[in-house]
Amino acid sequence: MNNIELWVALSLVKVPFKRIRDKLEDINLLESVIRERDNVNKNKLKERVKSILEFSEKSNVELVPYISESYPESLKHLNDPPILLYCKGDLSLLKNTKMISIVGSRRPTTYGRSQAMEFSKQLASFGFTIVSGLARGIDESAHRSCLEVGGKTIAVLGNGLDIFYPIENRELQVEISESGLLISEYSFGESPTTYSFPQRNRIIAAISRGTLVVEAAKKSGALLTANYCLDLGKDVFALPGPVSSPKSFGTNTLIKNGAILVRSFEDILDEYGYKIEKVNNLEQSDVLTAQEERVLSCLNSSNYTPFELISSKIEDLEPQDLILILTELTLKNKIVEDGGSYKIL
Repeated sequence: MNNIELWVALSLVKVPFKRIRDKLEDINLLESVIRERDNVNKNKLKERVKSILEFSEKSNVELVPYISESYPESLKHLNDPPILLYCKGDLSLLKNTKMISIVGSRRPTTYGRSQAMEFSKQLASFGFTIVSGLARGIDESAHRSCLEVGGKTIAVLGNGLDIFYPIENRELQVEISESGLLISEYSFGESPTTYSFPQRNRIIAAISRGTLVVEAAKKSGALLTANYCLDLGKDVFALPGPVSSPKSFGTNTLIKNGAILVRSFEDILDEYGYKIEKVNNLEQSDVLTAQEERVLSCLNSSNYTPFELISSKIEDLEPQDLILILTELTLKNKIVEDGGSYKIL
């Protein structure tokens, strides 16, 4: 076997990295590790390796083994780093030091989705590469919004790059491969499993400078990503939410346990020492989202409007989403609250 064939074979037979950590430069020892694996048909393995190399070349997929110069240095801090990465797209994105992941619920609230979109657009516009897992909900919102403003995004998959999962994100996956980067440690034809998603999350955490958790229920996979970040000494940012919302249980718990509370993308920039320029002589915090403008139009500056009345005027917004928008408007000093009623300042 030549060098790349050997590393593809090692990844296929699922050799634990600890078995080869001290043998990385010794081809003979690495080959012996493969021979020692039980139930490995050597001929079938050789054929499989050959087919992967051919399919990779045909599909413009680059194979990046652990010893490659293109392999992210940050992944080497994991106890069980991927032996081989399958990459399609702009490999140079892995060298960007301004990389942040945005993760959260697969079934976000309206507020959670809009916040993921806002954070992604603003951070991408500031030069951050947005990392996520291409799942439904928060992940796809972060990817799409980044691409909408011409930003760069990396999607880490829990399956082979030739599999589209979820199927409704097929076009998005193709677009990321053309304008960003797809990464997986799983070979062609490997479908996602309950085990592969937590494994994917450790890669998301490792290659990112920090992770923003937008919404997360009690057992959300996004919390696994946050835990990987903490283990690696990375920053964990969390968006607060109402205590009554199950989707905010995870983020509120993260904040309680020491995660960095964020209200806007400026909080993340401040954490990293970046300056915010004024936009049209207005501070960025003065710029309102479409949903905030909508809620503000239901209020006036002369009388307080009860929450129930505001809610009746915007029936498509869930109460917990409306609460969060009103909270954000209060924090931006646009409105004032008194006993559950609101008016414009």
